[in-house]
Amino acid sequence: MAAEHKKYINSILDKLKRGRPLHSSLPGGGELRMDKAVPYLLVYRVPPNGEDAFTSTLGKTESAYLVAPDTTECSVTSIVRAIAGAMADKFGGFMLLEVWLSSQADSPSFTIHISQKSALAVAEKLQSELQGIQLYHMQGLEVGFEKGKKLPSPPYYGELFNAEEARKSEIIVIGLEFKPIYMNQQTGQPYPLFLRELREGFGKALRKSFFEFVRIKTSYSAAHFEMLGTTELHRVVWEIDEKLAEYSNQFDFLLLVTPINAQEAWQGFAKAKYRSNPVFHYRPMPIDPELIKRKLYNLPIEDIADPTIGYLFRDKRQEIDRMLNMLSDREKPNFVYSSQQLFGNIEENLLDTARAILIAVEPQHQPEERDMLDAHAFADLAKVELQYLKQQYDAVSIAVRVRDDVEGVMVSRGTLNISSRYRISKGRAFSLLQHEVGTHVATYYNGMAQPFKLFYLGVPGYEQLQEGVAVLSEYMTGGLTNQRMRTLAARVVVVHHMLAGNSFTDTFDLLIDKHGFRPDVAFHIAMRVYRGGGLTKDAVYLKGLLNVIEYIKQGKDISKLLVGKIRQDYLPIIEELMHRRLLKPLSLRPKFLEEPYISKIDDIKKGGNVFNMIN
Repeated sequence: MAAEHKKYINSILDKLKRGRPLHSSLPGGGELRMDKAVPYLLVYRVPPNGEDAFTSTLGKTESAYLVAPDTTECSVTSIVRAIAGAMADKFGGFMLLEVWLSSQADSPSFTIHISQKSALAVAEKLQSELQGIQLYHMQGLEVGFEKGKKLPSPPYYGELFNAEEARKSEIIVIGLEFKPIYMNQQTGQPYPLFLRELREGFGKALRKSFFEFVRIKTSYSAAHFEMLGTTELHRVVWEIDEKLAEYSNQFDFLLLVTPINAQEAWQGFAKAKYRSNPVFHYRPMPIDPELIKRKLYNLPIEDIADPTIGYLFRDKRQEIDRMLNMLSDREKPNFVYSSQQLFGNIEENLLDTARAILIAVEPQHQPEERDMLDAHAFADLAKVELQYLKQQYDAVSIAVRVRDDVEGVMVSRGTLNISSRYRISKGRAFSLLQHEVGTHVATYYNGMAQPFKLFYLGVPGYEQLQEGVAVLSEYMTGGLTNQRMRTLAARVVVVHHMLAGNSFTDTFDLLIDKHGFRPDVAFHIAMRVYRGGGLTKDAVYLKGLLNVIEYIKQGKDISKLLVGKIRQDYLPIIEELMHRRLLKPLSLRPKFLEEPYISKIDDIKKGGNVFNMIN
């Protein structure tokens, strides 16, 4: 071995010994990466006739891989032997998985090659996981199994180890040969969407197989297979995260689709004896949606090797795209179609529940004037709650804005905005603050404490879970009144009525004549749904509450729902990223998660439902 090459290998081993991440460019365009010292390595020795597009990138989803041609200029064999020997000594064993492309047209999708009995259990686990990969247009992947006399290697290269060396060092070698099912055989071009899907399934199968080896053959400590995933992300990931945040922050969606003349529109509507549809006015559009779209789709998300991060970013890009569509179509017929894509439709069981609540709860009168707080008094109470959060996480701003140009109460980018005309009963004030500050502000700052900006901006569809938890916080703190329940149910009915093609006045009449709402309350419920051209978001409050109740009844931890602005089906992703140490635990906990309020969770676990929440 040349002195220079030996020096290079020694520097690799020194970094691993000191626990430093190893990211090296190899001669001939190769790459070696180990985020940390681990007892396994994925190897792809680029064939002499050049690399295959998929094979050279599939390993890059993992935390330990080597991709390079095995030449005199760069002896992959000597590098792999040195790493394997050192890590086997450290952990009591080492697994080497080498991959290569099949040249046989009739071969299975994957063929696993082994020659050691000690490799059998891990190879069978790999076979099971590969067979379990779900691809939307294929029934299942055929996975062959071959046992040979020599340690496996691609046909164009020799063995990385001889059998005796491997046995002495407790090293197992598994070969994985696969057919290019992801490629058009006539053109030689890959199918991009299929390739992405296969890469994701393949990565999980590898990590579960590595975990099986780590668990039964080594001293390496890992409690979950996702802990073996990449912990160091490429610079492009952080650049795209930054840009998605920048483009998202160029507009405030809810403010732009909320009327600035709600009070005047109500007065005009009342003056017309409720017979003429109100005319709403909106803030001027501060952006050109098409220009932001162009920038969005110039982001090279397809270059991200990590399937989970790539999914997060594609999902967020699609949401921003749909919001931009809605802003372009504000007050136009297409607005409502994009709203349905963004916030979903009204399922029959949700509508039935909403109607049942409206029947079960009779209309109530407005509280007497002496029980009411004005906007400034409510703002003072809000600052107390914000200070409680700030004591846990100093980045929390205690600013509260009392404004003439908003309706009701809303949180925008972590700041509480209150209409100067707003009034609320003293009995409900604390519970509403748990909704707005304890949930919306808290999740904003919990998300801000995460490395990814995505989690304070909000993942696509986060509103349903957010509003479900927020309404639950009202219940836990004793402020989910019957009238509030009626309002949440009415919003679902109104969204359904609007989507059926009914006019504002027809929906207003429905709320008054059939469900007994006062004219001013009916107007504001309908206004929220008809704003912008038909915003279906208001149905998610009740839907989210129903889903959170089921989540709690399954015995799951409610605090996980507050890690940022997430949606419920993102929880496996959140758990994966936490195992990979790419996300942090909660930075702050709101009051409703503490005693005496948290005890209400036990009531729900014992079989609670939304009707039990009615007083």
